[in-house]
Amino acid sequence: LDFTWAIAGSLGTRLLADLGADVLKIESESRIDPIRYRGVQPPDHFSINTNGTFNDCSGGKKSVTLNLKTEEGIEAVRELAQHADLVTSNYTPYRLDRWGIGYDDLRQLKPDIIVCNVAVMGIEGPRAEWRSYGNGIVAMCGLAHRSGFPGKAPIGLGTLHTDFTVPYYLSTSVMAALDHRERTGEGRYLEIAQYETAVQLLDTELIEALNGAAERPRMGNRSLFMSPHGVFPAAGEERWVAIACRDDADWRNLCRVMGRADLAARPELDSLAGRQANEDELEAAISDWTRTQDDWTSYRLLINAGVPASPVERLEDFFDGQDRAMRDNYNPAESPEGCTFQIQQEPVLWDGERLPAVRAPIWSEHTEEVLKGLLGYSDDDMTRLAAAGTLG
Repeated sequence: LDFTWAIAGSLGTRLLADLGADVLKIESESRIDPIRYRGVQPPDHFSINTNGTFNDCSGGKKSVTLNLKTEEGIEAVRELAQHADLVTSNYTPYRLDRWGIGYDDLRQLKPDIIVCNVAVMGIEGPRAEWRSYGNGIVAMCGLAHRSGFPGKAPIGLGTLHTDFTVPYYLSTSVMAALDHRERTGEGRYLEIAQYETAVQLLDTELIEALNGAAERPRMGNRSLFMSPHGVFPAAGEERWVAIACRDDADWRNLCRVMGRADLAARPELDSLAGRQANEDELEAAISDWTRTQDDWTSYRLLINAGVPASPVERLEDFFDGQDRAMRDNYNPAESPEGCTFQIQQEPVLWDGERLPAVRAPIWSEHTEEVLKGLLGYSDDDMTRLAAAGTLG
């Protein structure tokens, strides 16, 4: 049973659906998933079923609409839980408990149930009731503060990174809990703090701080450990190439490719410290060279010389560029409303094949199928519940 919404939780349960789980997305008219209506829509069609983000995040699920403000809606959830292996939610802490369908309630009905709750800051502590989207969490965890140029304000990351860390923690922890249940017969309560998944992205900087090192300054595209290291302009509008010299050999090879024997001959540039002391000059020299050709030309020349480099790809380059980096990692899916969506497939090849990408459900598409087929509700039951406002 999937009570997640927006991106962070929804992608985790979509991954479970891709791997074969039967995921019932519990929805309600009183609180429609915001990604059903926010984001990209077909230019000539707009509905809660045609949002591209929703179709990517909820592919392969079934939509069951229940009004959880009614006793019969809650009772239907309790009945469904008795057939479920897992209940997931990213509501505020204890929301399910207040409805009487929290972990302690559900394990009275099904002792081996697994419940996974995703919350911004976890379910305990002074920040437990905080609410945020991914960009707020990027700020709270320190990632935004780390991004930017010396002497200037933080610039953030540009995308909601933490919405895309949670899904993999959710899916892997759930699979571990299922393995535990198979071996012991015991259920599990899993708590994922989205904030903590974001802290993991601080990588070695967090380890350095924990071990007494001073916080690194904001460095833009420069590096403490490599020089030159940055992004340089290429010919064309908004085209760039990234270059990283790991050591003295890379530096000499870069000079050779650029035809700058004069720079290679300067002894003060033969060390990392020496190059870092002259980075403004070196970056200007590299920019003068990269501007003379397109990004792919610089990339190929540098890679062939053993210097790490890459074109700075734009989203459109994934589909139309010189190198199909996504390896056809998207698949068209047809909607009953007459729209075709491009849905990302999981970035794993299974014996050379990708898991199929399946469209998301339209609103309440499976309510009758699930309540009648799984719970045995009659036509009269469905008519009565619809009239009472329970099925919405």
